[in-house]
Amino acid sequence: MKKSKLFFLFFFLIPFSNDLHSQHGEIGFVSKPYVQFTTAGSTRIHWETTDSSTTAVYYGTAKLNTRHPVWDTLYSIPGIRTMHYAPLSGLQPETIYFYQTRSVKLNGDSLLSDIYTFRTAVKDSTAFAFTIFSDSQIDNADPEAWKRVSSQALKERPDFALHAGDLVDLGYRKNDWVSHFLKQAHGFMKNIPIYSIPGNHEHDAAWYYHYMYVPRPYYYSFRYGNAEIFMLDTNQYQEEGTDMYNWLEQALAKSTAYWKFVVHHHPRYSSDEDDFGNTKREQSVGGDDEALGLTKLYDKYGVDIVFFGHIHSYERTWSIRDGKTVTDNGVIYINVGGAGGRLENPAPIRSWFTNKLRTVHHFGYVAINGSTLQYQAIDDQGNLFDLFTLNESRKSRMEKKLTPAAPIAERNRKIFIDTIQVVLQSALPSETIRYTLNNSEPDPNSPLYRDKLVLDKTTTIKAASFNSMGKSRTNTMHFTKEKVSSPVALVHPQPGLHYRYFEAEIEDHDPDKFLHLNFIREGSITAPDFSKIEHRVRFWGVIADGYIKIPADGYYRFYGHADHILRLDIQDKMLFEEPDREINYEG
Repeated sequence: MKKSKLFFLFFFLIPFSNDLHSQHGEIGFVSKPYVQFTTAGSTRIHWETTDSSTTAVYYGTAKLNTRHPVWDTLYSIPGIRTMHYAPLSGLQPETIYFYQTRSVKLNGDSLLSDIYTFRTAVKDSTAFAFTIFSDSQIDNADPEAWKRVSSQALKERPDFALHAGDLVDLGYRKNDWVSHFLKQAHGFMKNIPIYSIPGNHEHDAAWYYHYMYVPRPYYYSFRYGNAEIFMLDTNQYQEEGTDMYNWLEQALAKSTAYWKFVVHHHPRYSSDEDDFGNTKREQSVGGDDEALGLTKLYDKYGVDIVFFGHIHSYERTWSIRDGKTVTDNGVIYINVGGAGGRLENPAPIRSWFTNKLRTVHHFGYVAINGSTLQYQAIDDQGNLFDLFTLNESRKSRMEKKLTPAAPIAERNRKIFIDTIQVVLQSALPSETIRYTLNNSEPDPNSPLYRDKLVLDKTTTIKAASFNSMGKSRTNTMHFTKEKVSSPVALVHPQPGLHYRYFEAEIEDHDPDKFLHLNFIREGSITAPDFSKIEHRVRFWGVIADGYIKIPADGYYRFYGHADHILRLDIQDKMLFEEPDREINYEG
């Protein structure tokens, strides 16, 4: 067995006490059924019940003159549960369906939902519309703002919605999801899917993935009609060469969609009065500079509009390219952070990039018909306060041949024991890849990549793609060979972890404070579930250590999350110390 030592520091962690259990033993809804991630041929139905029960959905296409829905199909899965996920597949594109859920307890008590409807995604040639939200988190001074915004958005009858993060005020609180986000927007979500990415208030908490479906964490894209939408979690590293940047560059290069939109939480351009410098006393930097590298990709690959939030107000920029306003072929950046949170004000002086400002709860609305895009901004009272029309996409005006995107490795795993096979991929089949293993820059005379590379030692691969227009940037990939750690012999191993509890504020830039902690108490827990440890609401942490049983040599993945700092040591070797990141370790 191998000894592991884990360091956790949590901030703002508040346990949730579920007060929604049914009375008198009757089954009820914690969250009524709602639609998630609809494509041309599939959708997902989610709901949560107060008691463990079966999962079943009746559904069928809308038919003429039937006076009531006709259930063509029954979807069910064996077993009982409280959270129900029903992926419906084999559906017809741009078709209206009705659905109804049924949940049955072991004692026979059943719960039948109302009848709801949805439509599958449309074909490329069909007109469609969507709404865009951000920062629906609760405002205690106006707790029903999100309900008003989503209700007004429903009046437009969009095909789907986008959400740029901060869905809730605190991602660790289940009640924020159940009673605020889902309940207030149920009138919208029962029929219309919301595609989302997390903001900083989600803290990458498990409840986000519990209630909102994403095909993969942190970044993904999807097609709808003649558009492709790229969803980015900008709480993660996004600089050039990171996994997110590499993925986005290739995804944009591969995209054949006529319209391209990007959604992320943090604003590249913002006139907020104090988030990026107190404008009453100093100069603002004008937005989140971590997104600067991403704008180069938006410029190059014909992104039309970038939506974001974080700032609880509305702002639309002029068209921007290369960090300057332009009159043609630029990217429009729109802050739609007014879906519910406490409103914020802009700086007293107008920014160079600003076209339109407004401090009001609101949503964005986009309607597309082929090469025509109409945009509107609508407040929570239904008043239109901004609009524009695009008569062609940037794609139609872009150069047809571009320098290539950098190649990427097929797998994210970068640690191995004996050997590892590395497969490199270019964005387009017509591009070639050249690489080096001696830390030199690849050029047209470097080895041509033809098949997988087999590595048997720690190696740095530098690779670039080439086409008739030139060379991509170089992607540098490090692959580390690790030794298998020796096991520790234990005579009478006992289950559980020994923990020491402390209360402190630790800044990101000063992790050495871990070495000078004042521990208040200690004890043991049977599993790394730190909600079982009595703690105060804010600024507390736990250091725990113990042994883990590893049945065989191989690759193991350790998952963990903390609101502020998470650290993992195994056999006195620090493997990880970062906020909000996945831990991977092979040994």
